[in-house]
Amino acid sequence: ANDEILIVADNISNIYALNLSTGKLLWKNNHSSPFNSQVKIYKDKLFVVDFDNILRCFSILSGDEIWSFKTDKTLINSQKKLSIVTNDEKVFFINTLGDITSLNTSNGKLLWQATTENNQIDEESFSTIASDIVLDDNTIYFSNNKNEFFSIDARSGIIKWKQTINSILRPTVLESLILTISEEGYLFLIDQKSGNIIRITNIFINLKNKNNEIKPIG
Repeated sequence: ANDEILIVADNISNIYALNLSTGKLLWKNNHSSPFNSQVKIYKDKLFVVDFDNILRCFSILSGDEIWSFKTDKTLINSQKKLSIVTNDEKVFFINTLGDITSLNTSNGKLLWQATTENNQIDEESFSTIASDIVLDDNTIYFSNNKNEFFSIDARSGIIKWKQTINSILRPTVLESLILTISEEGYLFLIDQKSGNIIRITNIFINLKNKNNEIKPIG
């Protein structure tokens, strides 16, 4: 939402704009493909990714589509909502292949694209689940369930460092540290600049009945 308008996207291809004060429907847009991401608002625009791995930019005031940007798609849809962040006239998003794309918010012009998975679209790529992406101090952080944690320069798309951590949770930046929890229940403290692991703590160590069904969710 912005100060006056609430944007809602459903699972049957509709986007709605509501007046925050009155709840009145301002406009409704029916799209050709369902949406598969978070909805991100930046100034007078909203951004959302559909099931075809296309980032679409709409006007908040009218609901009209302003521009779109298509990326490669997989045959199987993501098991998790794709992540979008905006900053300084740029929009960044991750698609179901694990590609990070940076675009100009005004016209959709490609600034850079970083491929974090191999280009082979196989059974392994269909089961890849990525965390939300986090933008901090011109650096993008995210991880996946394939033992990969990335630090990417938000200005150029160059990978600064890569660490072996298996996590689909949104990482947290705390001063010079990054915190995340792996699927196996280990809390990682990572040096933000170098990517070196400072400490690992097993947060499940005191559980009496440990089994594979216990997973951290946030």
